[in-house]
Amino acid sequence: MADCKEDDINLALDQKLQVPIEEEQGEVNEAAQTNDNEDQDHKTSEQNHATPSASDMGVSLVKKKKKKSKSKSKRGLTAPTGFEEYYVDVPLTLAEHELEKGIYDPSNPFNERIECAIQRYAAKRNMDSARKNVFDKYLAYGGIECGPKQFFGGLNTADNSDMTATDIALMKATHFVAIDRDGNDGANYIVDFEACAKAFLSVRLPQVFDLSSENTEQDVKSKTTVIRNFLNYLLYHDVCPEYAEQIRAAQRVCDLADKELPMAMRSRFRLPGDFNTACSELFGGSLQGLHTANSEWATEKESVEVGISLAEARKTFKIALAVYGSHELARRFRDQNTAGGVKIVSEYDADLEIAAIEPADETIRNFYQHLPAAEGLDPVGKLRAKSWLQKNPTPRDMTHEEALLAQNSEKTVEIYEFWVNDYVLDKCFVGMKFRTTIRELSIGLIFFDSIFGVWCSFFTLLPNEAIMGWRQVEDEPLPMREKVDISLNDMAGNEGGEGK
Repeated sequence: MADCKEDDINLALDQKLQVPIEEEQGEVNEAAQTNDNEDQDHKTSEQNHATPSASDMGVSLVKKKKKKSKSKSKRGLTAPTGFEEYYVDVPLTLAEHELEKGIYDPSNPFNERIECAIQRYAAKRNMDSARKNVFDKYLAYGGIECGPKQFFGGLNTADNSDMTATDIALMKATHFVAIDRDGNDGANYIVDFEACAKAFLSVRLPQVFDLSSENTEQDVKSKTTVIRNFLNYLLYHDVCPEYAEQIRAAQRVCDLADKELPMAMRSRFRLPGDFNTACSELFGGSLQGLHTANSEWATEKESVEVGISLAEARKTFKIALAVYGSHELARRFRDQNTAGGVKIVSEYDADLEIAAIEPADETIRNFYQHLPAAEGLDPVGKLRAKSWLQKNPTPRDMTHEEALLAQNSEKTVEIYEFWVNDYVLDKCFVGMKFRTTIRELSIGLIFFDSIFGVWCSFFTLLPNEAIMGWRQVEDEPLPMREKVDISLNDMAGNEGGEGK
């Protein structure tokens, strides 16, 4: 009984003690809240006494407005550029027509007319950096120099009040033609708009611009549009009527480049195809041993697979041989492969032009599709090419007699037939030119592997290409500067002496 009572007492004491603790905690919280309110009122009072409000001083506050950015139309970003697909220059007024009749009078030298036309054309076009880059490189390739004219001084209204519109346009021009490039008798250059367009679009453009992206067609079109637009301007304003037919031919070259140049760029990365790569791997061509899949240094993240495996090469070659090879060709391969192996008996570099394309027919495609061993292989077609007699510039290390002999030597046209996969033939076209290494096997089959270049059907190589970046050699070398040896100690001593 005593123990039970003692427990009850202890419990009662505990309950009793809890009440004051909660009440005490509540009192503490109320006191803290009261102190916080007093501190806040004190701070507010100090601020009111220290800094009077704007309303107390009789001043009304105006909220600062945020500046709004100009719209694209007000910034000129949506204004016509002059390079739209169906853009045509606005009709000329009578005064403008009379002015241009004086500037582009056929009696004026060609170099003056083309300089004025370039300057006036650039002023009427909204060129961004990409278009200007293409335009400047096209003009530079054609022998037109870019940059301010020296020793002409600036334009002054008072001093140049008696100048004609032609004179002012010539002084403002930043592109100019040297006297020896006006196409007249005795000039070192001739005027040929068509040849310049062919050479620039087929040789220079792929060299200086990256056309290997997924949007190759769009990249090429954006660049040919600049050239075509400039040629349209020359025709519309009748700048050089004596070369009107050349300008129209150059426009047709631009249209052809839109179609052929993207295909040539894609063919460059697909040639020589799986079959010719397999031949190179099996018989010792330039692509032998380049397969990366089984190499230790190759990683899973490698995006481009180079070469072909030995097992894949054997399968690719034998199936193509079964499709296109004659009985005699198959027998020679069996005998030589058993005896000591098929070997390369000759190899040589050649410039080729595609004469005919024969993709795999339906029978061959069905054969590849239903043969279990051919799973994953692309059907093989035929490509017929002829040797292309490229007019290369004379090598500089040839004597005069050797150069004449090379130019007058007779060259025969050879016809070749290659086995090429369909996915490669899909991007090839008749007239496409390429340079490669042809290798002949001991069984009588030929293939090609190394690709040194792929060009459009209008490929043209001008002497302009050989002198790009060339400078006139000085008649006399500049004298060397005298070497002056000045040490820091001498400079410090001189300064110290002057200070004394």
